[in-house]
Parts: sequence; C-alpha cells; structure tokens
Amino acid sequence: MAQAIEIGYALDRRTGNFIVTKIDHIFPARSRFHRQQIVVLPNAFFRALPSVDRRSVANVIDITANQAHELGFIVREKSEVAAYGFAVTA
Repeated sequence: MAQAIEIGYALDRRTGNFIVTKIDHIFPARSRFHRQQIVVLPNAFFRALPSVDRRSVANVIDITANQAHELGFIVREKSEVAAYGFAVTA
C-alpha cells in the first residue's frame, strides 16, 4: 500500500513559485518541531503532480511518497517496527 502524505500549497504571486508544506497532524500548530516547507518552481510542481489544475492557486491534497520525494521532501518510509516504537514512547 502506498503511503499517503497530505500537503498544502499556495502560489506566491510575487515570485510565481509554489510554497508547499508537508502537513503532519502529530505536531500541533504551535509545536516547537519544524515542519517541512519547500519552494517549488511551477513546472516542477505540475510535472510531479499532473492531476492538479493549473489554475489552482492554493489547496490541500493527498499525494504519494514518490510524488513527495519528486517535489523535494524528505520522506521516511513507515514500518511496523517504527510505528510500534513511536507508540511505546508516546
């Protein structure tokens, strides 16, 4: 099963680039942990996500781990052992 990753994106009108944020619900909004946020050129954005409407300026969508990696995010594969270790420490 492919790992689904939720991202939010917005078009920066001044530069014409997309600001893309990997949304992680584990961290609250005012967490001291840093979220992954990247700036992506429009052509690279639409090449990695061909299903996104070119007129769209902002949205929240689910993408695959391969698409996230192609955009430039650091993606860690989830395994049962890692999930168990996280559950035990929490």
